[in-house]
Amino acid sequence: MSEHIEQLFIDAVRTRRQAMWRVAYSLLRSEADAEDAVSVAVESVWKHLPRIRTEEALPAYLMRSVINAAHDELRRRKRTVPIEPLENVLEAPEADRGIADYVARMDEKYRLPILLKYDEGMQEKEIAAALRLPRGTVSSRIARGLEMIRKDMKKEEAKYASAGSTERAAGGTACSPEGL
Repeated sequence: MSEHIEQLFIDAVRTRRQAMWRVAYSLLRSEADAEDAVSVAVESVWKHLPRIRTEEALPAYLMRSVINAAHDELRRRKRTVPIEPLENVLEAPEADRGIADYVARMDEKYRLPILLKYDEGMQEKEIAAALRLPRGTVSSRIARGLEMIRKDMKKEEAKYASAGSTERAAGGTACSPEGL
């Protein structure tokens, strides 16, 4: 392997390490597991570096490897039995949620393209390469995902608005849905 290719790899990993970690974290919801997935992906890409045909393919290859490593970890998790009761692990939902909470609840096929586009600033062409999907599919999943978020937000706003009017009628105070 040439020194030039090695340096390209090192530079690509340095510039995309945080993006790779965020994608892994969005899938795994564990900082330690996200770090492990990134490490596994970087090692895998290093081993297969001679197979990458062009320099431009390296970022998509890195991201795809992170996604694969995260999926491998999720498959391993399915085979394990939790020791602690679920009630002790889960937190109660909060009334004020950010967009990230809506995205986190989405199905992966919508969540990943949205995260890659808006959090990582990737172009749809790059996302398509990383996810091994046609560009049109990526575009439609982003559009559908954003529409799902809008609908969820409207439902929640309506829920809090109706809860607020019930409390006001009973003489209580209500929090404003505009704060959501």
